[in-house]
Amino acid sequence: MKKMSLGIPLAVGMTGTVLSLVTGSKKIHTVFGIAWTALSLAHAYQYKKVMKNNVKKGFSQMNILNAVGMPTSKMDWFLKSVTVGSYIPGRIRVYSKALINNAQLKLKVEETMAKYNELDKVTINTITGSVLIEYQPAKIKTNKELCEIEAYIKKRANR
Repeated sequence: MKKMSLGIPLAVGMTGTVLSLVTGSKKIHTVFGIAWTALSLAHAYQYKKVMKNNVKKGFSQMNILNAVGMPTSKMDWFLKSVTVGSYIPGRIRVYSKALINNAQLKLKVEETMAKYNELDKVTINTITGSVLIEYQPAKIKTNKELCEIEAYIKKRANR
């Protein structure tokens, strides 16, 4: 059973279950539904070790939340809440409505950004909600997270 591929039988079971709704036959629908359930359970049994390992890793490491566009860290939350004003390698400007007249959030953002030694200067304006980040592009190449942030911002830059 470990070697048997269940992809096609699962697809047939699912298709039969869905199509049997159109026919109106409860018996056919029940038979396909039971077959689909049984095959799904067999499939889960085949991959129980993989599933256990994935659960141990947690959602953030499996990137399920990222895959559906959900933030997984404080930095992700921040990035999803900003509008990119401009991007030039070494100089990024973003805007956040949440920063307008919010000194507490300004301090939190400054504390978070201060943890990145690769950044030269971060200037936050609570009147406009602007965040100006200055850095040397070659310096951030050593930090995977900063590279991902730069790529995210570059992709969303208004040109």
